[in-house]
Amino acid sequence: MTDMLLAVLKWLFAIGPVLFGVAFMAPVLAEIMTASGFTQPFGLSPVIIGLAAGLIWGTYALVRGRWI
Repeated sequence: MTDMLLAVLKWLFAIGPVLFGVAFMAPVLAEIMTASGFTQPFGLSPVIIGLAAGLIWGTYALVRGRWI
């Protein structure tokens, strides 16, 4: 049981930037878009746009090894 838990934790830490992008950056970006009055393209929700941006940015960070 502990080996499986350890394997799951290692996997979660390995994809940490993607999780950070989706779990933290997406809501922050959605709130920034809402507060600034940004008009969403195609009538999408700000959360959907934030999730897409967070996923892309997190994946970029995972592949490159850094955020910038």
